[in-house]
Amino acid sequence: MHDTHLRNIDLNLLRAIQPLLEERHISRAAKRAFLSQPAMSRALNRLQATFGDPLLVRSDGTYERTPRGERVLRETETIMRRLNALVTDQEFVPARSRERFRVAMTDHGSTILLPNVLERLRRDAPESELVLSAVGPQTYDDVAAGRIDLILCAEEVPPELENEIVLNLGFVCLTGARQRIKSRRLTLKQYLELPHAMVLTGDGHQAMVDQPLKALGQKRHVVLRIPFYIPAIVAIAQTDLVLTVPRTLANVTKQISALRTIEPPRELKAFPYFMSWHPRLTNEPAHVWLRDQVRIAARSIRSE
Repeated sequence: MHDTHLRNIDLNLLRAIQPLLEERHISRAAKRAFLSQPAMSRALNRLQATFGDPLLVRSDGTYERTPRGERVLRETETIMRRLNALVTDQEFVPARSRERFRVAMTDHGSTILLPNVLERLRRDAPESELVLSAVGPQTYDDVAAGRIDLILCAEEVPPELENEIVLNLGFVCLTGARQRIKSRRLTLKQYLELPHAMVLTGDGHQAMVDQPLKALGQKRHVVLRIPFYIPAIVAIAQTDLVLTVPRTLANVTKQISALRTIEPPRELKAFPYFMSWHPRLTNEPAHVWLRDQVRIAARSIRSE
């Protein structure tokens, strides 16, 4: 779409772009935009002609966004927020916000941070919506494409994203009832000899534990691999297994588990927990506010 064509664009189509590309469904998009289904179908046809691209294509009975559609959605979300702020001449007001915040979090991060963040959102921005997803291989692509607004994870993200450490998390070992070891702190030799439950955080291992061990040329004896912390804590309760978890998570889950805690080998150091986002959201008032809520939640954990 060239600049010479801008004078031919019907700006009323802006009402249809975002609902269509987000919903990928004519009827649902029409309902969101307060249009009839035939009117939304006509709007899609005109948008396809305007952009010279299908934007949405059928795949296995559903619509999928084309690469151009992904780019249009990403930019439209930003444009519409700014246009709304320009027209209404208002700053971001949490109490009146209907913002949809899309956040990718790790399992243990959601356990320790989400309760505080959600409490603040429900109190100060009750009309906003929080959409959570698990951090995975596609998360960084989703941030670049505008499908995710914020990442909270323990692994440093690509340099093209903004990055901030919100927590430094140390480890503790939890042991099942059948584990008889009496030490208050495990030596590395003891740690390696014990049977372990491993929480998978990426590439089939628990990165913040196994990478330091690998650097020492060592490897744990793993008998259970599981992708979730809370089920892992419950599962090992009556076994002889050892589970290595962030100390903050062990503190939070004391109410659901009476597992014994042992200090880990000194070779397992504290690790940073990052908050990351795309630079296009750095100065967006709603997202500046959201990141502040995460920082406040993290500070409350550090002060415990």
